Amino acid sequence: MRASFIAVVLLLVGVGTAAADKKHHRYVGIHPITKAHGGGMCHIEAPHVHTYAPIDVKVQFRVHDGYHYFIGDPVAYKWDGPKTSYYGHHPVPVHVIVEDDHEDIEYCYLDGAHYHAWEPPPGMEVKLHAGAYWYIGDFPEAYVKGKVVYDPIDVVYEPIVYTRPVVVVEAPPPGWYGIGIVDIHAHPGRGRGHKKHGHGHVDVVGGVEVVAPAVRVEVGLPSVHIGVGAGVIVGDGHHHHHKHKRHKHKSKKWKRGRR
Repeated sequence: MRASFIAVVLLLVGVGTAAADKKHHRYVGIHPITKAHGGGMCHIEAPHVHTYAPIDVKVQFRVHDGYHYFIGDPVAYKWDGPKTSYYGHHPVPVHVIVEDDHEDIEYCYLDGAHYHAWEPPPGMEVKLHAGAYWYIGDFPEAYVKGKVVYDPIDVVYEPIVYTRPVVVVEAPPPGWYGIGIVDIHAHPGRGRGHKKHGHGHVDVVGGVEVVAPAVRVEVGLPSVHIGVGAGVIVGDGHHHHHKHKRHKHKSKKWKRGRR
């Protein structure tokens, strides 16, 4: 009996030691869960830990006070919570979103229309246009430097099948960055191709139609540079209505600048 008791104690100690040896990864805010642990999205917004590493950590996460913060599109990972539509690259005020005092301005490099689980706080230079927020401010040197490392994030989303926001416009809002970014994917609804319309050339990339009547359109992969007066139609043909989460940021001031 005593021998059995000792054996059980030793087993429990061994299990505890093995668990302690597992590396813990720190997160803050919602983030994707690895397929090996069930997939989907973790809904915990407060700082927490998991035994699995972040998915595509080099382009989809930023480190904030020692914690991994997810900066991609949560809908691609089955997020069913509140979401807000954005178009093109834009700042991400991490400290406002996670509600702490460590100012940290990162940048989202997702091309075209996409979602985030947060609404832009007061002071962020965005324009709500055709149902999506477009960043109309200036990009500082930090954005330019980060683009080299983080711009490949769209490659991560190429094999993921999900519905992006629908944005239909005749022209971008005044002050926008000036480059129409579109998706390049390879399955129905997201495939690459070209169509000819009677009123001009139309490039179809990832369910996005870029119409350029009487203007020159330079097509680069993955971007389309649109001349003045070009019409831009963005979307997948489906319309959706979403409720947006209202974040309280009255006590926090957001300002653009170097991080």
